[in-house]
Amino acid sequence: MPRTDLLRVTVAAVALFLVAATLALRLDDYLLYVVTLGAIFATLAVSFDVLLGYTGYLSLAHGALFGVGAYACGILTAHQGWPFWAALPAAGLVAGAAGAVIALLAFRTRGLYFAVLTLGIGLIGHQLFLVLAGLTGGVGGFVGIPSPGRPDWVPLDQNGWNALLALALLLATFLAAQLFVRSRLGAACLAVREDLTLAQALGIRVGQARLAAFVFSAIFTGFAGALFAAISNFVAPESFTVLGAGFQLVALVVVGGMGTLWGPILGAALLTALPEALRVASGYSLMAYGVLLLVFVIFAPRGLASLATAGLARLRTGAGLRAAPAGERRP
Repeated sequence: MPRTDLLRVTVAAVALFLVAATLALRLDDYLLYVVTLGAIFATLAVSFDVLLGYTGYLSLAHGALFGVGAYACGILTAHQGWPFWAALPAAGLVAGAAGAVIALLAFRTRGLYFAVLTLGIGLIGHQLFLVLAGLTGGVGGFVGIPSPGRPDWVPLDQNGWNALLALALLLATFLAAQLFVRSRLGAACLAVREDLTLAQALGIRVGQARLAAFVFSAIFTGFAGALFAAISNFVAPESFTVLGAGFQLVALVVVGGMGTLWGPILGAALLTALPEALRVASGYSLMAYGVLLLVFVIFAPRGLASLATAGLARLRTGAGLRAAPAGERRP
């Protein structure tokens, strides 16, 4: 990507962050918490899109990596007395190291076998969260995780501060992902996605590109897990199951639009708001969730990003026709 285009993306992302933060901080505590969770899941979706959307590899172990980041933050802050700002990067590095080990094992396979292998790893990870009760709290969960420290000069309560941190992490993840996918490694990942055999024939370092994408995704998944733990003050193994967090990540990216980075943010916003909007009819919320997935897979396989792009194109075309002189308009 040319530097000017990257600069435009950065400026637009920062402007949207400022607008979103300003609007979010006007909400009540409940809606503010929903926005905070939505931003965390959007961070997960963007980081996961780097792997799924740009290399074509479906990992079902990311729910466990999310848990690794959360439990690492909890252990370091609650048991070891680390401040949150030291535990956050450490949790990301621990998740990244775990991701590197998983990648070295999983990339011995491809296609369906890759997905099945990572599924097994995700199941093992969830079971470890249950049996390592001395570290994780087991079935009862990990309690007493301290909230992120709020500086005295920040004119926000803890809920507002949590929301601001979640939105800031989403912004940082999005910009880092933009830099990655437009680097040489990102170009190599795209080549791997399009045709692995051709990429190998062209001398592209396939193993290096795939490993970099997996580790990048794992690190930011760990960051999201650490912030989730600190904001919730409690984590339990049920939050990191394959059927829960693992498949939810896939849904966020598919509904939002794979390989776009900004599309998964839309998917996270929609799929976070939907259960809350249907809370009054909780018995039908999962049904509505499933119907929504079916609709997008069948009628909009490229996700919300493609719908938004098409809508903007129509608006621009309509504006151009209205601005053109009558004699120059097409019949």
